[in-house]
Amino acid sequence: MMRRIFLSMAAAILLAAGIRAAVVEVKEPAACYSCHSDIENLAAKKFRHTAFVSGKCSSCHNPHASRHAGLLNDGLKGLCLSCHETIAGEMAQTSAHQPAMAGDCSACHDPHAADVRNQLKQKTPALCQSCHPTVAAWLGRRFVHQPVAEGNCAACHAAHGSTQERLLGAAVPGLCFGCHKPGAALAAAHKGFDMGKADCTTCHDPHASTMASLLMPNQHAPFKGGNCGTCHATGAGAGMALTADVMTLCGKCHQTVLKQASAAHNHNLDDPRSCLNCHNAHAASASSLLVGEQKDLCFRCHFKGEAYKGKKETYLTHDGMECSNCHTVHGSDNAQYLTTTGLELCTGCHADAHKGSHPVGAGIIDPRTKTDMTCLACHTLHGAEFKPYLPLNPSQELCLQCHRK
Repeated sequence: MMRRIFLSMAAAILLAAGIRAAVVEVKEPAACYSCHSDIENLAAKKFRHTAFVSGKCSSCHNPHASRHAGLLNDGLKGLCLSCHETIAGEMAQTSAHQPAMAGDCSACHDPHAADVRNQLKQKTPALCQSCHPTVAAWLGRRFVHQPVAEGNCAACHAAHGSTQERLLGAAVPGLCFGCHKPGAALAAAHKGFDMGKADCTTCHDPHASTMASLLMPNQHAPFKGGNCGTCHATGAGAGMALTADVMTLCGKCHQTVLKQASAAHNHNLDDPRSCLNCHNAHAASASSLLVGEQKDLCFRCHFKGEAYKGKKETYLTHDGMECSNCHTVHGSDNAQYLTTTGLELCTGCHADAHKGSHPVGAGIIDPRTKTDMTCLACHTLHGAEFKPYLPLNPSQELCLQCHRK
């Protein structure tokens, strides 16, 4: 302690006398490499970060102390965008890549050097597959879209952000026309349908399929049979226009579903095009002509926001089950579109639950609601912080909701 005080006093005396201590020049990156030899070895990589090539480690790192991990001069997102300003513009688009929005640039890029262009940690599609495991399934199908087979995800998708859904580089069909030029042959293959207004993905899988021409395997019966006139006007000059609104057309065959629209709670069935929110009219890869697998489709609207980021699928879907196990997907007289209410909702799977513990059922009154005690009095249907699906700590907090004496 005395030594530090003496040195501080000596420095003060020197400054008062106008004498400044000599500044020791630190040679970058040699001084850094004396400890970080692993970073020095990255110089052999083919693609190197500009700052790394310049040898100015201090352009990104503070050599003494920092509020940020890795002694970075700023948070990772802010630091990267201070040079890569164009990326900030891409991320501001209506559809942004989640890692980019989160500022996790290092999820895809190595900040120093890599063997892949743009300092990507892996080649695509391996890099994309690390977050999107369905890519592996696509590559295993008989017919694979050429850009997918070549690992060229950027042919259709923007890496950071886009004005189009699913990070598409342009709207369909314009995006498709970049390779598949419109003309007489394309029109003939589609029975004269005006391809300038088409959504190619209602018939074709943009990644891979078990069927030729990338047609999706689960096909609507009229489409599979080539009976376009079931739904479309096919006369000269008709342009394949629908003969009625979507709800009316679908209701001709799917009357039971149409009846569910009159239920106390109907699932977005109050719009003439409601069916197309979830179903493809022509073909689909998923069952029931769904535009995506059920859990993925439901997640487009449900469980959005900061509260659910990073949550595992099992947290959101009750042990990974299909949503339709508990919910009627089109409409129900029960709140939250539940298939049934009371104990019956849970006892189909949990028949023995609480037979020898906490009483539930008719006549067992929940003091908070003054109604019969059901499973949902203590458990949630989806995610919770405590097992098994308990929103409050069962060691005390949960029980004190009712048992305060």
